Amino acid sequence: MSNSHNPEDTILVVGAGIVGSALAYFLSLPDADANTKRSKIIVFDRSLDPLVGSTGHAPGFIGQFNQSAALTQLAVDSVAEYAKIPGGFDSVGGLEIATSAEAVKKLESRLKTAVGLGLPAEMITMQRAAELAPKLVKPSNEGAALHFPTDGTADAGRITSYYREEAQKQGVQFVQGEVVELLTANGRATGVVVPTPSSDQSAPPVDKTFLANKVAITTGIWAQDLLDRDVVGYPVPVVPVAHPYAYSQPKEPSKSKMPFVRWPEHHVYARDHGDRYGLGTYDHKATTYTPENDTAIGDWLDNFDVPLESAKELLPASTSALFTPASKKFNGIFSMTPDNMPIICETALVSGLFMAVAVWVTHAAGTAKYLAKVIQGAPDLGDKYFDVWDSTNPSRFNGKTYKDLEERCLRGYNNIYATK
Repeated sequence: MSNSHNPEDTILVVGAGIVGSALAYFLSLPDADANTKRSKIIVFDRSLDPLVGSTGHAPGFIGQFNQSAALTQLAVDSVAEYAKIPGGFDSVGGLEIATSAEAVKKLESRLKTAVGLGLPAEMITMQRAAELAPKLVKPSNEGAALHFPTDGTADAGRITSYYREEAQKQGVQFVQGEVVELLTANGRATGVVVPTPSSDQSAPPVDKTFLANKVAITTGIWAQDLLDRDVVGYPVPVVPVAHPYAYSQPKEPSKSKMPFVRWPEHHVYARDHGDRYGLGTYDHKATTYTPENDTAIGDWLDNFDVPLESAKELLPASTSALFTPASKKFNGIFSMTPDNMPIICETALVSGLFMAVAVWVTHAAGTAKYLAKVIQGAPDLGDKYFDVWDSTNPSRFNGKTYKDLEERCLRGYNNIYATK
């Protein structure tokens, strides 16, 4: 069984999390040229509701600065898009805390680079940081903080819903079903296969073929299911890893908005979720984690407990007490690459096959907007995308075995914001 529309005018998107839904939205926007023929766009996901991928548990920290100019650009673009969505983005600001002289020097270096990339940023005292986030930062006469006033928090679920709704208004079709096979012929993507329920309820599902001339993979932690070396010609090292996050006991809503906070030297971060606080840490042994039961939520690991207890000690006593015990803690699986950069490209060996994987919410809308231009064959992407094009292509992993690349991923986990 196959679809009846013209495959030459069809784009398929596999994965309907924040990246896939945003991509469908940007692809569906009317062209300035009214005579341009519109493509049929179909988006697939094994679960449209609830969101079972990493989008569904993303804590929503949006820190725009990264030592990679490409990621900074994608984050800035994403914030510009999220700010247009009602309830999508809250510009509360972000703080990076340094408690040692060495850590302060690193923040000063980050400040210089951030300002050079055009981001508003300033070094402030710990006393001032505690005034901005009194329930998250301890006042101190030692150390310093780096303040990014235009950073903020995003509601990934709301943003995803918005992009889906707007895309559907433009005729995009969302299909709940698992893509089990990527079809190619003569070096070109030609479609996907999706099992669909049989009219006879006692019969097994029937494979349905959806034909197209362009296919985009935005499946996050499940990227390896469809993208392997045999298909694209080089390794696609998207490694799912385990990560702990905890919510405090319920609290009264804060009287004023607080910046989210990171402690880079301790690999800890925290934010105010309104009715409770959230706390996460990278200060534990990096662990690969194969997703089970079609969800990006894994079992809690024993080696999460001690680092999370240590993370609580960075908070003011009254806030730390709300995590004793936490109201909820979970293993939120997300995807990594060896250099902490996403993979965004058209594959070299298979024409018409595109991917945007290992993309954080921080960069999702910017990535989708960029990839939509690539898919639509924009003649000139502009100078601002040169770094994105160059640094997110998976050809950078040529000549490496998957095992070596996986080991690099795990070594980079404890320094997650570095891009090398």
